[in-house]
Amino acid sequence: MMRSAAAVALLVCAACAAAPTREPPAAQGRLAEAQARAAARAHAGDLAGAARGYDEALRIAASLEDADAIAANAINLSIAYQWLGRNAEARSVLAIVVDDTQRPFPESRRLQAELRRAIVELALDQPSAAGAMAARAARRCAGNCIYAATILNVQAQIALAGGDAAQAAAQARQALERARSQGDRAETANALRTLGRAQLGSGDAPAARASLEQALELDRALAEPRKIHADLTELARAAGQAGDKQAARDYGERARAVQTGLDKP
Repeated sequence: MMRSAAAVALLVCAACAAAPTREPPAAQGRLAEAQARAAARAHAGDLAGAARGYDEALRIAASLEDADAIAANAINLSIAYQWLGRNAEARSVLAIVVDDTQRPFPESRRLQAELRRAIVELALDQPSAAGAMAARAARRCAGNCIYAATILNVQAQIALAGGDAAQAAAQARQALERARSQGDRAETANALRTLGRAQLGSGDAPAARASLEQALELDRALAEPRKIHADLTELARAAGQAGDKQAARDYGERARAVQTGLDKP
């Protein structure tokens, strides 16, 4: 099943974990350089290179016992692994943060890791485990953090994976309202995509197409090819469900063209 691009929406600025105001010590400098290289590779679409870079940065951060940098690079490495389809490895690296109750990770990093773990569990078709992680993140957020919309969106995806389209639609609408109130266009698009999938699950293809077209417009403006591909794939499903075979073919062809671009090195 096509998973929401919320799976990649949490890419954090690992380099921000170590932004010295003076000339950094050698190891701290290597950490900043490794993080910068990894981020550059990620933005260039070199996912394998990004994974290697974040793994290197994670090892340097561990040698420095820099809890914030350890968490940031573990989270980013999990995202790179998931982009590569290496979901089990993504789950494993998140355990560094999620399962360690002794290391003084910042609360914000713990929340990010829990939310990422929920997304990975969904990708591994483990909705119960995903729900438990999303609930942990929701308790930590208490409805009043910058990830509130993302948490609601992930919970909507979990409900959809469990076959509860009505609950999924309700939570996606809440996520949509929260994202719009924060001016978060990326999460607004994610919520619209999830809402469209929920509407498809309820058999309302016209409403689904309207939601998904709005998501597509935002993702195109944000230049998010993976999300554009997800939007087009779901739009092909919605058009097919509505009996519009020509539109379904057109959306499908556009999705394949986007995928071809993603597959190029």
